[in-house]
Order: sequence, then C-alpha cells, then structure tokens
Amino acid sequence: MAAPLETLLLQVRCLSLASTRRLLVRCNTTLVRNSPIDLRGRPVQSALLSSHVRTFSTTTTRWTEEVKEESTETTEKTLEDAEESQQEDSSLDEDIARRQKWMEMYNSCLPGYGQVFDGIPYNQLPVIHIFANWNNTHATCTDSTGKILAQTTCGKEGFKNAKKATSVAAEVTGQSIATKALDLGINHVRLVLRGIGPGRQPIVKGVQMGGINIVSITDATRFSANSPRPRKARRI
Repeated sequence: MAAPLETLLLQVRCLSLASTRRLLVRCNTTLVRNSPIDLRGRPVQSALLSSHVRTFSTTTTRWTEEVKEESTETTEKTLEDAEESQQEDSSLDEDIARRQKWMEMYNSCLPGYGQVFDGIPYNQLPVIHIFANWNNTHATCTDSTGKILAQTTCGKEGFKNAKKATSVAAEVTGQSIATKALDLGINHVRLVLRGIGPGRQPIVKGVQMGGINIVSITDATRFSANSPRPRKARRI
C-alpha cells in the first residue's frame, strides 16, 4: 500500500532531486506550476510542499529559457550562413562578369573580330594547323573547338626519307589538306603556323593553290623566354 502524501512530502527535504521525482510518481501526484494537485483533482496543501520541490519547478523554467537561448543562437547562425552564401554567390557572379568583360576586350584585339565570312563569325571559323620541322611538314584541319576534321603529312603524300623535307613536298601537302577541307564544305579558314622548317612558306602557297580562302595567318612558333643554360665553352 502506498504511503500517505503528508508522510512522503515531509521526507522530501533530505532527498535528492531524482529521489523527489520518484516519490512524486509513487504517490500519483502531478505538480502544476503555482497550483499543485493530485490526480484525483484535490488540491495539495501548500504548507506541505518543501522548498526542495519549489526549487525543482524553478529549475525546469531555467532549463526552458536555456533551450530558447540556444534556439535563438542557432537561428542567428543560420541567418548569418545564408547571408554569407548570398555574398559568395554575388562575388562569384561578379567574377564571371569580370572574366567575360576581359575576354571581350581580348577578342576585340584579335584580327577579324566582329567580321562574318559566309555567315560564320571569325572566332568560329575552321583552323588549319601547320607544323613545319626540319624533316617533315604536318597539316591538320580542325573546327573552332579543336576537333580534328582532316590530317595529312608529307610522308602520307608519298614522299620518303630526305624528300619529305623539300619545298615541293610541303606544297603538295598544302594542296592535299585544302582539297580535303573543300570536300567537307569549308571555304574560309584561319591558318596557324608553328616551326621554322623548310616547308613553312611552300605549304601556305599550296593551301592557296588548293582553292581555300585564308582569312588570317598566325605564327604560333614556340620559344623559350628563359632558355636552358648553354654548354660550357670548350677549352683550347
């Protein structure tokens, strides 16, 4: 049989907080703020409540206030993170706009900028890349994005050994790449030269003889701004 409520509440002063909660559950009593009642609906005398029980109810209120403070702090952090993400997005958009502006300025300095050839803008014209080294001459036709459309060399045109380095071989190679470009429906091209081999100028003449309209010629020969250290001088 459960102990009476008066006997249990007199023992509350010398019990811990957890023990107090267990005793209140055992006596089937529910504490409501400022109006303690039992489950039968009868009010409990306030004189019988100890200060320990009142302290228990106030600590619950303090804990609720701490939770509210933590929730407000998390809300403020969320708002700050959202503002930072918006600032990052705006800065990214500014960087993209700045890069586009610089690209437009760079393209405006290129030859043929703003011109249209057979309905094709200059920067979308196909390109014929020529690499002239000392032993051979290579020709490659690509679109504006770099996709290879046709390719040939002096060796593929039937020249062998030392004959590949002659001007005649380079001229025939130019005519061959021009014919392949015409078969693909290309009439206007940009020409990019690389290397200082003997077929450098003859291949340009061959492309013109093949019936291709050369819009521009660009020299893309690579050179070292900081060349490697030369060999030491020979002692005599």
